[in-house]
Amino acid sequence: MEDYNMKLQQLLDPQIYKILPKDPTNKFLLKTKNLIKYSSIPDTIKPNVPLRPIVSTIGSPTYGLSKYLTRLLQPHIGQTTHHIKNSDHFIERMKNFKLEEEDILVSFDVISLFTKVPLMETLKYIKEIFPKDVSILFHHCLTTTYFQWNKQFFEQVDGVAMGNPLSPVIANFYMEKFESIALESAVLKPKIWYRYVDDTFVIWNHGLDSLHFFLKHLNNIHPNIQFTMECEINGRLPFLDILISKTDSLNLSFSVYRKPTHTDRYLNKLSNHHPCQKIGVIKTLFDRAKKKVSDPTHLDEELQHLRMSLQANGYSLLEINKVFSSKPKQLREKLPHLGMVFLPYIGGVTDKIGRILEKNNIKTIFIPTKKISEFLRSPKDPLDPLTASGVYKILCSCGLVYIGTTKRSFLTRRKEHMRFCRLNQPEKSAIAEHALNNLSHDVLFHDMKILSRTSNFYVRLQREAIEIYKHPNNINRQFDNICLNKTWHLVLKNVRVIDNNI
Repeated sequence: MEDYNMKLQQLLDPQIYKILPKDPTNKFLLKTKNLIKYSSIPDTIKPNVPLRPIVSTIGSPTYGLSKYLTRLLQPHIGQTTHHIKNSDHFIERMKNFKLEEEDILVSFDVISLFTKVPLMETLKYIKEIFPKDVSILFHHCLTTTYFQWNKQFFEQVDGVAMGNPLSPVIANFYMEKFESIALESAVLKPKIWYRYVDDTFVIWNHGLDSLHFFLKHLNNIHPNIQFTMECEINGRLPFLDILISKTDSLNLSFSVYRKPTHTDRYLNKLSNHHPCQKIGVIKTLFDRAKKKVSDPTHLDEELQHLRMSLQANGYSLLEINKVFSSKPKQLREKLPHLGMVFLPYIGGVTDKIGRILEKNNIKTIFIPTKKISEFLRSPKDPLDPLTASGVYKILCSCGLVYIGTTKRSFLTRRKEHMRFCRLNQPEKSAIAEHALNNLSHDVLFHDMKILSRTSNFYVRLQREAIEIYKHPNNINRQFDNICLNKTWHLVLKNVRVIDNNI
């Protein structure tokens, strides 16, 4: 943990991050709300195992807005001839390419692209294609990246955060502008330039000496954007998850590439997962081999490697070969699912429920009842539970309870209830009314119980209704207005009985 903290401290470049005096969440929440009204992981393959800065933005004030803006910007990228969607797309474009004797296979990688994207320049490009109100939203989402570490708050002042749904699209958008300038201004141009975000595959036909001048040219365009270069070794070059090889006939062949740190660990057969998920592991690996390996001899080698790896993960040779030899199923036209249900996987119980739901065209996704993360200590700073939103309970010394829900933090809502009591405003909340009408009672505001943490509006309402039903000794006003499906009543009645017996 000490080594982890030391490496993370080294990442906090003052040119990219600045320390904030306090938590800015409330300020950004207010700003996000006003703007909407106005606008209508460790890198194990590198020396010393450096860390990649990840800022998880799930549940942050701008998370939903960032996802919306991602959808707006997505159609504006990927239209150039240099763009590739994934390794399958790359193979499709290169499988019939004929090399010349002097061609050199090269890859270029941008160093820490996300944190180096020049924000102001990128926003200038965005203004050229979007109206002012939308551009303001982009500016807001990209300049309100903050996080907590070691009990301090930091704000990212340049670049984009890994963990923000908008970041990959923004990085791609900027790199398209960058590569256009780089290729147009290059004295000697590559024969092929295909880029996937920060990884670029190049075929260079001007000799090795001039290749180093081209690298220097790329690194002189913008001080933030610096490339590293890797040349082919013995006619072979890894790119994304494939290994590209030159053939004697000057064609290219492809095979699956595994990094030196790859362990061949997959979902173990003994793991408590639904059988279809385990078969899915075998099928996914088999399909990847079929798509990415171009030479039949290499395909046999890859399948043999997979057999050994899967057997080491507990799968029998019989079930492996059964998947490998199965014929592709003919695609049948399927009706869209009526809904989706997530169920904990309990063998012999929830899988039967899943089959019933599937017959009624409801998709079932099984999740494990326990996760490894539950047994490991998180390196992240623990968040104060009172900073979350959701459903809560406040008790009174008389035995009655108040069930409430809040879209803001529990702490903010608790302060409001206490202020209503202090300012003699019983109409503001039921708990304030109860406290003011019963001055001898002791309302335990500081012993607020968190019943559920969620930012989803409908989930909060449903959970509040359930908790009110579970607590008949409540002092809530709005229970008659909350519709709780009658299916819940029998279940909740039994829950009440269990709670009373404990």
